[in-house]
Amino acid sequence: MRSLDQLIAKAQELKSRGLTTQEISEELKVQADTVVWLLLRGKERLRKPAPTDLFVDWSQIGSNVRRLSLAGWTLADLARESIANGTFEQPEVVVAIEGSGLVLGMAVAEQLEKPLASVRPQRVAHNKLSGAINPSFASIDNKKVLLVDAVLMEGETVKAAIQTARSVRAKPTGIVVLVNKSNYDSIDGIPLKALIQLFTIAKT
Repeated sequence: MRSLDQLIAKAQELKSRGLTTQEISEELKVQADTVVWLLLRGKERLRKPAPTDLFVDWSQIGSNVRRLSLAGWTLADLARESIANGTFEQPEVVVAIEGSGLVLGMAVAEQLEKPLASVRPQRVAHNKLSGAINPSFASIDNKKVLLVDAVLMEGETVKAAIQTARSVRAKPTGIVVLVNKSNYDSIDGIPLKALIQLFTIAKT
């Protein structure tokens, strides 16, 4: 999506399919108030100012297997550097957050030569809570784990993934993401590294 009109159309499409505001927020990787603005603007062409937000279109990576693999390899290199300088502890398992993080997690696990696990945080109303560990992948019980996701917004999904890991006595040692839209350099005390850090410079 390369224009505001395309983003509005996508938000309307997701809404027509029955997704909630929070689910659309997760799908588009934008804030919930941005989703509301997009839906209202698309319907009524409101002229109220848009919320302060950034939309990350990484479809040129996500739609190409080679580019996805290269992005995963780069995340693995970032993790290696963080392990070498002592920011991360050496993980025993790579944990991909289901959705956008799964394919990236596969590439990271391959490069680090670690087993791959997958977690799916659950949503209850507007909150992300501890969810499920996919039994088709590696166990993380009592293991040191590295969490992998694509885009970090406000950190709620990663927090829920950390809670999920801790529920089986796993120890998260680090988090790597492709893009960090937040100002965080750690989540729940777990160090966070991103290939791309976005931030807004406010006008005064």
